[in-house]
Amino acid sequence: MAEDQRVDLGLVDSIAAETIGEPGQRTFNITARSSRGQAIVWMEKDQLFQLALAIGQLSEDQKPPDPPSAFVPEYAHTGEPVSVEFKVGDMRVRYDTSTDVFTMEATDPGDRDDDDGPGETQAEEQVAVQFSFRRSDARVLAEDGQKIVAAGRPRCPYCHSPIEPDGHVCPRSNGHSKTGIPVE
Repeated sequence: MAEDQRVDLGLVDSIAAETIGEPGQRTFNITARSSRGQAIVWMEKDQLFQLALAIGQLSEDQKPPDPPSAFVPEYAHTGEPVSVEFKVGDMRVRYDTSTDVFTMEATDPGDRDDDDGPGETQAEEQVAVQFSFRRSDARVLAEDGQKIVAAGRPRCPYCHSPIEPDGHVCPRSNGHSKTGIPVE
């Protein structure tokens, strides 16, 4: 098995939650850029929502150090700037109390097979990309992520299913009536 690629963008210059497409057909990502390169990490809507909540909670719960220590990236950068783009398999967020820096790690599940043959063991998934960002960026990322998720299709107040642009047949009304279902 080939060794997984590790990319550490260090402290990023910009980080943003983004969405592409119309509500009901959207795709979501986090884009991070630094002098070391760029990463675009595609994810599900629920993953973006949970990430935004976690980062927002961490930024509120953790008191900033006074003064913060200098941040040093975990892995040294060698060579040209890199560009990675993939759909995330697993994400982790951690906070360094001494530097007041958040770090997001994202792994690409790759082509791993859960049904290893006899005598085979599956190696632990390695970090595909990680990048770090300041508290101010964390707050903006958390707010933007929640706004992006909330900007989707409105939910039916009765069955909580998404309401399509052409209307909604609510199963709570036995699927026969569109009456009383508010469409905003």
